[in-house]
Amino acid sequence: METRLILQIVLGVIIALVVVMGGLMIYALTRQADTVIVQELVDEETLERERRNPWADQGDAAIALVQRSRVRGDAGVEVEGNLTVGRLMEEETFLRETMKIETGEVAGWEAQWWGETRHGPSFYLVRYAIQDEEVTIGPAWLVDLQTQKVVPKNVPAQVASRPQEGTQSKYYDQDRQVISAMTSHRFSSQINLGGAMLRYFQEMGQRGDDDRVLGWTVDHDREELFQVYFQWTEDGTPTYAHFEFDFDQRALRGANLQAHEIMRVGEEVEPLERVSIMAQSYDPTERIAANRWQGATRAACRRANLRDQCRAMATILDHNELIETLEWVLTEDSDSAEKFQECQARREDGPPVCRWHAERVRAEDGEEASEAVQAGQVYRVRYLYQIGDGEEQSIGWKVNLRSERVEPLDGFSELAYRAVRPRG
Repeated sequence: METRLILQIVLGVIIALVVVMGGLMIYALTRQADTVIVQELVDEETLERERRNPWADQGDAAIALVQRSRVRGDAGVEVEGNLTVGRLMEEETFLRETMKIETGEVAGWEAQWWGETRHGPSFYLVRYAIQDEEVTIGPAWLVDLQTQKVVPKNVPAQVASRPQEGTQSKYYDQDRQVISAMTSHRFSSQINLGGAMLRYFQEMGQRGDDDRVLGWTVDHDREELFQVYFQWTEDGTPTYAHFEFDFDQRALRGANLQAHEIMRVGEEVEPLERVSIMAQSYDPTERIAANRWQGATRAACRRANLRDQCRAMATILDHNELIETLEWVLTEDSDSAEKFQECQARREDGPPVCRWHAERVRAEDGEEASEAVQAGQVYRVRYLYQIGDGEEQSIGWKVNLRSERVEPLDGFSELAYRAVRPRG
């Protein structure tokens, strides 16, 4: 009995020692792992501090350097002392009239570190941002903080820093020329980009009541390169197609999915003879505007009671890109050109079914009695067409001869007009 008790006591002591030793080993191992993890974190933080570039958080300094830089030349703004770029950017008239930024709201100064580019770790891109709906545009400068050097990156910045030099640039105030060249871009079927855009929106189907077509926004990037955006809302959500355009080479490239989809539509169009809706008595290629009306129509348009009516119609017919864009949308199949040719032929019992028509807007028609309306200077210009047994349809715009403003009369006319002209 005593022997068994002694053995039980010895066994209990051994078990206790094993438990204690096991606990100590687990503690030691766990503590070592924690020590390793903490040490690794500390080492990673040290490496991150070592990797961090001292120039990486100097955006405010880059902005201040641009703001303090002197304007070299006459900017047409009177101030005491030297005129700086920062002070000049406060002049809204300069932005709109000299810099030619006609749309958008001022968002302020922004800086982007360009340390990971080929320029070097001390470089920043500084922009005086103008927010045009979903797109940011405006003058941009390249800044080297190490050498304290500021160089205009695009033409708007050049206009701000060196006004005379900037306004004489071949890329200054070229928004309309850029859009004209882009929308005239032809695919293998000869359809132009404007026509491809309208077909793209037709494929999308009926737009919602809240959807809007905003049109083109042009931002000069550098030298011959422009960043160009066509903006609209889809089911209430803002979106845009982004293109890059080489002004010198007239080269066009889609820069996002929406732009590639529009270009896909153009590339997939089968070669067809394009419909012609140009007035048969009008030649928009004639250099002298007064001679563009042909034959008997030219003499009729010189009469006082028809002169303004002819001017209003010519305002639309002179938009070559607009007319061609509409022609491509109306070209549905291989018979379309012949059908429109027959539709535009003169009839014995009246005017052609397919024809251009202009009528003066009158205050009694429910229009706002503006001075231009009261003076008889506002016209509705429509292209009327009816193919086969279909209903008569029209595409039209309101033309103000006094302000030279063109206002679309319906959704499709607005889309066609905005597809070939910049915003503003």
